[in-house]
Amino acid sequence: MDFSLTEEQRAIRDLARTFARDELIPQCTELDRLPDGEDSFPWELVERGSKLGFNALAVPEKYGGSGADVLTQCIVIEELSAGEPAVSKVYSHNWKALFGLMAIATEEQVKRVIPGFLEDPRYCISIGITEPNSGSDNSLPYSGTLSAGPGLTAERKGGDYFLNGTKQFIAMGAQAKFMTIFARTDKSVPWTEGTSGFMLFPPKEGFEVGRLHDKVGLRLYPQHDLIFNDCRIPESELLGVENEVHAGRRDITNIGTLEATSTALGIARRAYELTLDYAKERVQGGKPIIEHHLIGSLLLEMFTRLEASRTMMWRSATSIDNGGSDDPKLARATKVMTVNMLNFVTTRAVEIWGGMGVMREAPIEKIYRDAIQLFHMGNTNQVNMLKAMDDL
Repeated sequence: MDFSLTEEQRAIRDLARTFARDELIPQCTELDRLPDGEDSFPWELVERGSKLGFNALAVPEKYGGSGADVLTQCIVIEELSAGEPAVSKVYSHNWKALFGLMAIATEEQVKRVIPGFLEDPRYCISIGITEPNSGSDNSLPYSGTLSAGPGLTAERKGGDYFLNGTKQFIAMGAQAKFMTIFARTDKSVPWTEGTSGFMLFPPKEGFEVGRLHDKVGLRLYPQHDLIFNDCRIPESELLGVENEVHAGRRDITNIGTLEATSTALGIARRAYELTLDYAKERVQGGKPIIEHHLIGSLLLEMFTRLEASRTMMWRSATSIDNGGSDDPKLARATKVMTVNMLNFVTTRAVEIWGGMGVMREAPIEKIYRDAIQLFHMGNTNQVNMLKAMDDL
C-alpha cells in the first residue's frame, strides 16, 4: 500500500485543517458552553464548510458531487474532527445517510433528494432507526426474537402507510430536511425480514420532533426523539421493496463504521497534540514535565497507538475503495481498536494535564467529554466484536 496522498487529497486535507484551526476551534468552544442545545447548533459554520465543498464531498460525480473515495472522506473527517467533531459529524452523517439512501432507493427517489442537498448549504439528513427499546439489536439482530429490532409500525391502508411509534437519539432530528425512517411492516416475522424504509420530508402531519437530549459531549451535534401518530406516507415514498430494507443496509455497513472511526481518530489526535504542547511548557521539579520519563513514555505510547489506528483505518478505507477484497471484519476491528485508542489517549491526556485537565478554562476537558460519545457511535465495541466474530 502506498501511504502517499495525491495532490488532490493533500489539498482537501489542508483546506479542512485550516478551516478546523481558524474557524471551528475558536467558535465552537464558545458554542459548547451555551446551556440550550437548540440555540447552539453551529448553522453558520455548517454553511461555511458546505460552501468550501465538505457537504458535497462524498456525493457521486454522476449526481453533481465531488465523488471522493472513502480514504479521502476519512482524511477529511479526521481533520475536521480534530477541530470540532460535532460539525464534522454533520457532514459525515449526511454522507452516510446518502449512501444508505442510494443503497435501497430507486433512481427517481435519489434524485428527489440530492439536487436540493447540493443546492442548500444547510441541508441536513436524519436516519430514524434507534428507539427506546431498540439500539444494538438493529446491528446485531436477534433473528429468533420477534420483539427485537424497530417497534415503530407502518400499516398499509390502500396506497398509503401510516406510521405510529417513537424514535430516540436521532441525530439532527430538528434540523433535518429529509429523513430515512425504518418501520416494521410485518411484525409476524423477525425485523430483518419485516422492516421497510420510508422517505420523510418534514414538516409532516402526524409527525413531530420530541425532546432534545442533553448530552455531556458533542453538544453541538443534537439528538432528538421523533414521534409518529398516524403519520401518512404515500406508497411512492416506500424505499425499495417492502420488508427487504435490511439486505440493502448491509452494503454500506463498513463505510458507516469508518465514519465513526475517523471521528474518533480526529478527537484523539487533537488530545495528543494539545497534551504534547502542554508537556513542553508545564514545569515541575525544575524542568518541563515532558522530560520526566513517565510523562515522556506516556506521550510516546499515545503517539504509537494513534499512528497504528490511522494505519489500520487507511488500509480499511483503501480496501473498500478497491472493492472490499480484504478481510470483511477489518473495518469493525479497526473501529474497536481506534475507540480503545481514543479512550487511552484522552484519559492519559487528562492525567498529564493534572488539575488543570478538569477545568472548564482548559481545552482538554471538552475533548474528553466529546470522546466518550464515540464509545457507542458506529455500534458499541462489544457489538462490533460480536459481528466481526462471524467472519473468523
